[in-house]
Amino acid sequence: MKFTIDFFELAFLAEVCIPPVPIARSVFWDNLINVYHGQMTQDERVHLFEWITGEHKFDLSNESCHWFWARFNPEVQYTVTAMDKEHNAFLLDGKYYVAKNQWIDPSFITNVKRNEP
Repeated sequence: MKFTIDFFELAFLAEVCIPPVPIARSVFWDNLINVYHGQMTQDERVHLFEWITGEHKFDLSNESCHWFWARFNPEVQYTVTAMDKEHNAFLLDGKYYVAKNQWIDPSFITNVKRNEP
């Protein structure tokens, strides 16, 4: 069963889950990166990025915060073509990721285009 919440409810939930937090909240935070990002509009992504990264407890030295920053930062979003399929990816540490635990093998990449912020 799916639960539907609006963008602002999602953003408030994300705000209270800024790491470091207990494991249940950490799982939600990972879902922001791996699941909910793909369900948002570009405007919602930018708005959430600005909202969360502007919070005083958001700390890029925290690994989970760093992953959020990379997934939602409009400046590091790319369309990567690999195996004749386009992927919405983000650049982190020299790799193009499509999820926190999934990156595109460079040997399969045929084209990379930076998305306009």
